Amino acid sequence: MLSLPPWGLWIAGPVGIGLWLRWCNRGTERWRDRLEVAAAFWLGAYGLGLWWMTELTVPGWIAAVPVESLIMALPLSLISGQARWRAIGVPAALVLGEAVRWRVPFGGVPMSNLALGQVDGPWLGSALFTGSLGVIGLVGLGAVIVERLFVRDWRAALVPAAVAVGVPVAAAAWPATEADAAVAVAVVQAGGDLGTHVDTPQRSVHLRHVEATDSWAGSADLLVWSESSTSSDGPLEASANLAELESLAERRDVVLIANFYERDADAQRFRNATVAIDPDTGLLDRYDKVHLVPFGEYVPLRRLVEPFADLSLISREAVAGRGPGVLKTALGDIAVATSFEVYFSETVRAGVRAGGRIIANPTLASSYSTRAVPAQSLASARLRAVETDRWVLQSSTTGYSAVISPDGAVTHRSELRESVVLSATVALRSGSTPATALGSWPLVATAAAALAWIGGPARTRRGRAQT
Repeated sequence: MLSLPPWGLWIAGPVGIGLWLRWCNRGTERWRDRLEVAAAFWLGAYGLGLWWMTELTVPGWIAAVPVESLIMALPLSLISGQARWRAIGVPAALVLGEAVRWRVPFGGVPMSNLALGQVDGPWLGSALFTGSLGVIGLVGLGAVIVERLFVRDWRAALVPAAVAVGVPVAAAAWPATEADAAVAVAVVQAGGDLGTHVDTPQRSVHLRHVEATDSWAGSADLLVWSESSTSSDGPLEASANLAELESLAERRDVVLIANFYERDADAQRFRNATVAIDPDTGLLDRYDKVHLVPFGEYVPLRRLVEPFADLSLISREAVAGRGPGVLKTALGDIAVATSFEVYFSETVRAGVRAGGRIIANPTLASSYSTRAVPAQSLASARLRAVETDRWVLQSSTTGYSAVISPDGAVTHRSELRESVVLSATVALRSGSTPATALGSWPLVATAAAALAWIGGPARTRRGRAQT
């Protein structure tokens, strides 16, 4: 877990799992024993790696750690203590485990995943081919190399090492997507304190964004505000705040991407809506967030959880939107990943496949008092940039705001809490990478088939031995 942001010791990923393979997961031929060893490993890992959840929900953390640990342990338990097939089995098990926990429970919680720890390592560029799951597979391959080196089995480490080196080299040589046009962009961070649990966005947040924008002396074609940068009681289309934003866009002659906390009339439900405002025509398009945060924007099984937890901070339930995250603008289509959605490669992929030539990521992070979640959010944005070969504009109210290039490099970044406008010239791009064109399913299917093939002979051998 020390490979994860904010620590960022990428080598701790393959080395940590490699040490576990060498010292803990050997000589265990019974499936139940292997499951116990793997589950114990991941309980320790996620106890630390998911600690940030305690700031949002302690019961959620208590429930999540064993569930996430079991999901990761089950595929690893299919690999016997013998080293013969580990170069295939370990990467496949990690890929399959992460793929499952990115989808269940409650739509998945892919935060603290192994790929996030590799954004400053040599395998980041490999996400171009098979996305973040491919990067996780390389972490598993690195772990096998570490294990083999510890026992001085040099020959068994050669092929995994060749793959671990060859994949990022091939990714670096892969042709880039097409740059269509250069645009001037600006990302607005209004600033403020971390660790603030506010039930409804305040008018002051809106005013801080307006003030930061108006005090900026530069100019841009595209301006991105953060998540919950403004709000409305009832439909946003009729709100005074929208009228003010339309006036601002006209005054600055800029396409404005802003995010509304749109409360329903009964004040019990809300929508997380990102809008595109044109300087000439006003409101042009809206996207309602599809992938909601469990125990953040809604409470799964609320009636069962309510007797055991204080849910006053989540008094309203979010209404999920539909369709791909993409906004029509005068500059062309812009893919949108709202906050939590940036962790989901398939969600961002859908927006790019729908025509998005650049990715906007309005986010918040003010509920957390440390830099762990803002740093993980930034790492996720870097992975999405590489997977899609698109520029990513991440705008946070108090966390890390950034401009990220298609190779995953952070060209501009704010500090936590500060009020700042980041400006840059970026390219609108078209075309698809292999990760965008194919998605993660081919790799997941391959990993599942590999584990079935490895586990099959093992079951046969055990059956013969018992006979």
